[in-house]
Amino acid sequence: MDPTRSMLLALARHAEEARLRWHAERAAIRARGETPARSEAYAHHIEANLCLIVAITAADLPANFRIYDTTLSRDPITAAEQLRQLAPAHDHSGAIEDAHEATRLAYKAAFAEPINAQEQQYVELLASLPAARRDTIVELAEERAHHPQA
Repeated sequence: MDPTRSMLLALARHAEEARLRWHAERAAIRARGETPARSEAYAHHIEANLCLIVAITAADLPANFRIYDTTLSRDPITAAEQLRQLAPAHDHSGAIEDAHEATRLAYKAAFAEPINAQEQQYVELLASLPAARRDTIVELAEERAHHPQA
């Protein structure tokens, strides 16, 4: 494998591992009943993705550039997503907290499930609202989820 392909796959693997660490951290926080906030893991996730996109852009890949059986898109963001799907990532976090491991795994399984029709309607409704209104609704929903009214 040539150096360009090796570098891009290594960066894609790093980006995917950063994403897995971020989701594992969020699941552990939710399992403890806390509200997730932007954290250092999120910053690492964003930074790893930006590094991958910049590397793809700087590499100036030819139109038919292939890795394995996949021809990468000319759009750096789409190419980054394709590479993250190709790169074998490993979630090194393992068991975050033994007492909450079952809850964390259930949360990760629920996160992976596809959105149903009713949830899709909620998504479309929220997306149609102005950003400030949408943020208010999301904050209120988080508050009520953690402090249900009697």
